[in-house]
Amino acid sequence: MFTVTREAELKLVDTVGSISQEAPTWRAVSFYFDALLEQYRSDYQIQIAVNLLSDLLFALQGGVFVCNDRTIILLCRNIMKNQLDKAIFQLRYLFMDDPLAYDAAGNENPEFCKIYDLGVEYAEFYQFCRKKLSQVKLVEQSGENAGRTNVVLETGKEGISRPFTPTRLAHVEHDLNKADLSRVLRRQPICAVAADYDVRRVFDEYYIHISHLRQMLRMETDFLSNRWLFRYMTQLLDVRMLDMLITNPSRYFETPVSLNFNVETVLSNKFREFDSIVKPLVKGSIVIEIQVGDVFSDITGFIVARNLLQKLGYKVCVDGLNSLSILHIDRERLGFDLAKLQWNAELEGDLGTEENQPLLRAIKNCGPNRVILCRCDTRQAVNYGQAMGINLFQGRFLDRILNPNQKVEN
Repeated sequence: MFTVTREAELKLVDTVGSISQEAPTWRAVSFYFDALLEQYRSDYQIQIAVNLLSDLLFALQGGVFVCNDRTIILLCRNIMKNQLDKAIFQLRYLFMDDPLAYDAAGNENPEFCKIYDLGVEYAEFYQFCRKKLSQVKLVEQSGENAGRTNVVLETGKEGISRPFTPTRLAHVEHDLNKADLSRVLRRQPICAVAADYDVRRVFDEYYIHISHLRQMLRMETDFLSNRWLFRYMTQLLDVRMLDMLITNPSRYFETPVSLNFNVETVLSNKFREFDSIVKPLVKGSIVIEIQVGDVFSDITGFIVARNLLQKLGYKVCVDGLNSLSILHIDRERLGFDLAKLQWNAELEGDLGTEENQPLLRAIKNCGPNRVILCRCDTRQAVNYGQAMGINLFQGRFLDRILNPNQKVEN
């Protein structure tokens, strides 16, 4: 699998022309990333999408063409349907915050991409490629700049959006490095819940409460509204969290805990410094949680990080799964120990319905004792999880059972 980023439209037309005699063995997918919102269309974000395709399909014959308008064309020979479906799903999940990927109801947007079976759609696809090339030539002739600029907007008190500049980012970084994060550090239990509602704490998750952090630092920027900015900020927060743990490990590791880190953090020198101060017997009671988006954006990096963590004695949990993404997760292949499935009221319904069967199979394949149903704010969520065979739960409903007088809400 090769990648073309320069004169992609010209090389695409040449390549498609050269495979006309073997067209039935080829498939193509056009990802319409020219229609992404501005903040999701930067060179960095497009490169992550290209890397993901290259990692997933590296053993196949074909290429990834990055067009001038940010459209990505995948051209692949002898690709299996499940391989193609998985690649499309993972790219869709990568841009899940953009309406091009999913509509407001959470349904897949058909405008995200188009699949071509070149055995029957070769002429149509070839014309599409020729049109892309013609568009580039027109732009070049007119002297227009077809590139896009990635702008993150910050909303001020007046409700007016303004560019989130590098200078503003530097100020935010400075504030984060100086902040007392212990004030916004939260601890939430993960519990085993028996049929008779005997609740037993298994371990606690430490995390930074982002909304409270924004309030404390009087930040106007909503990090959660931009996936890429949020990821960058979490990397900064990872370092601050590690600094806290390194300074006073006995305070945080008296009981089993879980910690949220990016893949880059796990592979960093700062994590090695952290690991060096953790006693070997304690490591077995520490779970490292990695977001599923982080897994999909760099599967190779995740596998390296997972191998490192498990070799050192830690457990690995894939966080952020929903009823759709868990269908595409193979726990044995990815080798993680635990998975977090987010409760959503839309999950509720008769477990015997046809729509629920894939979810039930996915939980069974993952291992019900390895799945944590999180965001359980009501008894209803726990009841439903138990009906699916899940035994581990996290959420405000469990918080209230274990500590009815708790004043600070997670």
